[in-house]
Amino acid sequence: MNRAQLECLGEQLQRLRLFKSKERLEALLQQAVAEEISYADFLERVLSEEVASKTAKNITMRTSLARFPFVKGLETFDFAYQPSLDKKQIQQLSSCHFIEHGENIVILGVELHPNLTRELHRILTHTG
Repeated sequence: MNRAQLECLGEQLQRLRLFKSKERLEALLQQAVAEEISYADFLERVLSEEVASKTAKNITMRTSLARFPFVKGLETFDFAYQPSLDKKQIQQLSSCHFIEHGENIVILGVELHPNLTRELHRILTHTG
């Protein structure tokens, strides 16, 4: 691919607001040539990276707009503090597959410390 084609593609990606694709185009093209991948596989890689980039940017923006005092993920949650919680079950719930399947969940059990209840709610509603 010559420089003129690369510049033209870059301009088109810019106009389409596909910023990650524009940034990675040359490397992805070189990788595609080296691995001799099909056109469909190449396009899938380009679009997958773009979608991942836009998703991450969206999450960052929404988290910033929410103005949380701090951001904590499930990986930092101290399950030893509340041993009655089933870590595997909480991690499974955080994947939000119950939403995709149209299922409801109800969390019942021993009364949790108010801070722990808020933190668990925040983790479950903002993960995935």
